[in-house]
Amino acid sequence: MKITFDEKTADKIRALGDVELVFDFDHTLSEKNTEVDACAGGISRYRIVAVEKGNVPKEFDAHIDSEFGPIYYKGYGSYFFHDNMTTSINTSYNLIELKSPAELLSPNLLIVDFRGKTSVTY
Repeated sequence: MKITFDEKTADKIRALGDVELVFDFDHTLSEKNTEVDACAGGISRYRIVAVEKGNVPKEFDAHIDSEFGPIYYKGYGSYFFHDNMTTSINTSYNLIELKSPAELLSPNLLIVDFRGKTSVTY
């Protein structure tokens, strides 16, 4: 599985510096308790979250390859991803779209800096 970032999205990730990246789709890395849509299989929002090097939580037990190295995610979530994903900027709304060859997976992929923050306990 691989994700390829367009140049503008890659620039946003590069600006985070030396971090590890996590694909968090159920707000595990969140400072507030956010409801997750059970009908969507536990997806609340696709987010790429930056964490300090060496601080990827153990529940993120799988990874997607990228030009920034591995992007960790919860292995059960592979059902929601595709082998070849890409991003592009929707210039009408200035949002990052996450796509597969067959579909738009998310019209608003977020990039979040979670360094120095603590997750809420559920």
